[in-house]
Amino acid sequence: MEIIKTIKPGDDGSKRYHDKYGEQLCAVRYRRSPCKKTVYTTVEIIVAQREAYQKNQSKRIDKTHPPHTSEWVAVKVAYDEAELRAAVRRMGGRWSNRAKAWVVKRSMATRRNISHRIVEGLIDECLDIDI
Repeated sequence: MEIIKTIKPGDDGSKRYHDKYGEQLCAVRYRRSPCKKTVYTTVEIIVAQREAYQKNQSKRIDKTHPPHTSEWVAVKVAYDEAELRAAVRRMGGRWSNRAKAWVVKRSMATRRNISHRIVEGLIDECLDIDI
C-alpha cells in the first residue's frame, strides 16, 4: 500500500488518536490500496519497551571476575533431548526463536548441571524474549 500522508503526534489530524492512545502514539498514516479505491487510516503505537542491548559489549569471558549468578544466559539444548527441554521449561526457561536457544538464569543452569551448555554472548541475540 502506498503511504499518502504521515502525521506526527500533536499535529492537526492526530488529536483523536492521541486522545485514544496517549503517549504510545508514534504516527498516524493514510495509505491508499493498490487498486486506488480505498484509503486506510493506520496508527503506529508503542506496545512494549525495554532497555537496549549494547552492540559493542565485549563477548570475552573475564576469568578474574566470575559471572553474576542471577544474570540471564542462553543455553543450547538439542531438539531430540525432550526430557532436558522439559526440565529447562520447568525451571522457568524461555525459548528464544531468534537465537534458537533457551534463556535461563545462570544460577539455574549451574544448579541443574547444564552450565557446560551455556553459550556466552548468545544472550545478546535473544531480543524476542522479555527478560
